[in-house]
Order: sequence, then structure tokens, then C-alpha cells
Amino acid sequence: MSKELSPRHEQSVSEEKILSYQDAITKIRGSKEVGLRVVLAQGVFDIVHIGHLDFLRAAKQAGDLLFVGIENDEAVRLNKGHNRPFNSLQDRLDFLTELQSVDFVFAFENTPNYGQDVDMYSQRYRELSPSVIAIENWDPSIVLKKLEADRAGVELLLINDVWRNSTTRLLKMIGYE
Repeated sequence: MSKELSPRHEQSVSEEKILSYQDAITKIRGSKEVGLRVVLAQGVFDIVHIGHLDFLRAAKQAGDLLFVGIENDEAVRLNKGHNRPFNSLQDRLDFLTELQSVDFVFAFENTPNYGQDVDMYSQRYRELSPSVIAIENWDPSIVLKKLEADRAGVELLLINDVWRNSTTRLLKMIGYE
């Protein structure tokens, strides 16, 4: 007897790792209340590459739980161009749940313009209130994120020696952008 499996429609443990923004706030606060060190990483994670994996592994090592906040599709289009994201928000959430280093993922609900919405990071950091925010040491918004983390009273962790790459660069190399 054969059985057909459809991985997209099977309930999995990975689905339990996908949270709403509000549930992420609640779970982060609850985790901190019991003494866990919670790390927040954030980004687009459109086409995941080795640089993403190295970054997430290093971020996880800085705490007990790693939460990954992902920009929604509208925010990605606004900031990266109308041809992006390559993968939908749901696909990006699903993919990251399969990584060992990632404990929980969620989508940001707001749609910031990176160059203009300077209070965005501070608002997110205050609402989520992680123990640590992990960013790459080459992040183009490093100065802004450090300022906003300080304003929100959250530690900022710079992840060094991560192989520098970007989805945008990879897409340009293959002629997508």
C-alpha cells in the first residue's frame, strides 16, 4: 500500500515556530521572565545563502532563543524594488523554520521605508524587548540600529567575520535585477 505525502499540507513542528508579531512579543517577554536570553535577528531573507546561515548560527550562540523577524512583502517591494521579494513572505517564514538555529520566526506588520522611517527600529525594539539584537558588522544601517537599540535599552551584538554576501548582489549576478 502506498501513501501520498504532501509536505506543504502536513502539520509539522515547524509551523509551531511561526508566530504573529503580537505572539512574538508575548513569547519574548515570557521567555525573559523565566531567565532566558533572547536574541532577535531581522531581515528580508529572500534567497537564503551561506552568509545568512553563518549570521543566524552566530546569533543563536549569543543566547538561549533566536527569534527572526522578517520584513513583509510590501516592505520588501518598497525598499528593494517591484521585482522583489523573489520568495513570498510565507515561503520565507516556512524556510527559516527548518533551520536548527532558528527557534521562532514572525513577520513584521509595518511597512517602513528604510531611509525615512528612522524611529521604526526603536519602536520594534521597544515592543519586542529582546535581550539582544544581532546585526552584521557591515550592515548599512549599523549606526541607526545602534542608536535605536540604545534608545530602546536593548543590547546590540555585532556579528563579525560573517561571509559577506547579499541576496541583491546574487540576483544581480544572475540577471534578475
